[in-house]
Amino acid sequence: MKRAAGFTLIELVIVIVILGILGAVAAPRFINLQDDAYAANINGLKSSIQSAMTLGNTKAILEGKDQGNTVQDVTIDGDTVKFIYGFPTANTNGIVEMLQDLDVAASGSVSTQAFTAIGGADAAGNELTIRPSARDGVACEVVYKAATSSSAATVSSNTSGC
Repeated sequence: MKRAAGFTLIELVIVIVILGILGAVAAPRFINLQDDAYAANINGLKSSIQSAMTLGNTKAILEGKDQGNTVQDVTIDGDTVKFIYGFPTANTNGIVEMLQDLDVAASGSVSTQAFTAIGGADAAGNELTIRPSARDGVACEVVYKAATSSSAATVSSNTSGC
C-alpha cells in the first residue's frame, strides 16, 4: 500500500494561525522603530549642541570674551560666531554656526535633510527650537536657550511626541 506524503489541511491551518499570532505580536514592535529612530536623532542633535556650546565657551574664555551682556564675535574654524555671556547666541549666527554640518540658508532659516531651526520663542531671540523637518507640527524638538547674566546656556530635548 502506498502512503501519501505531505501535510494535512489541519496541520497547514495550525501553522498559518501560529504565524498570524506571531505577526500580530511582532508587528507593533517594528512599527515603533521609526519613532525610536526620531527620538535617537533628537538626542544625538542635543549632544552635538551641548558639545558645540562647551567648546565655544572654552574658546570664548581663552579669548577673554566670556563677560558682559554685549554680543561679541569669536572666530572658530574660520567662521565668525556671535557670543553673549561666553556662550553662542540662540540664532543662526551663534549656536547654528557652531554646528558645521548645518546649512544656513539665505532666508536665515536653517535646514538640512534632517532638521529645521525655528525662530526664537521670545521676541529677544534668547531661545532656538530645532525640529526634524519630516516631523513638523510634532513635539519632537531640541531647545537651546542662550546664556543670561545669571545662568549659562542650556540645551533640552522633548522626545515625547516623536
